Amino acid sequence: MKAWNNAGLPLESVGQMTVHEIKRTGKKLQILDVRAPAEWSAGHIPNARHVFLGELREDLGKLDKGKPTAVYCDSGYRASIATSILQQQGFGSVWNIPGSWQAWKNAGFPVEKE
Repeated sequence: MKAWNNAGLPLESVGQMTVHEIKRTGKKLQILDVRAPAEWSAGHIPNARHVFLGELREDLGKLDKGKPTAVYCDSGYRASIATSILQQQGFGSVWNIPGSWQAWKNAGFPVEKE
């Protein structure tokens, strides 16, 4: 990052939305889970959509570019990568969910299972 900053290259930022905000906002958002299929099957945020991070570029057509999108994984690392990909591909409003799945579960919020 230091070399990038020193070169004067442009920076993008991704908004953050807490699990509490996600729960309040509900169906107004497209909630995207980018965890592995086994993680998804074990439990996920209700009404979330699942696209594994490793297949995200190929499966972008499954998502609505015009709908605000909040992305989560297990702890937040993969979600950060996914939000960058979505921004590169022209998704307008994209947020990372800090703490992601761990924060959702630890807050005691409802969980859906396959």
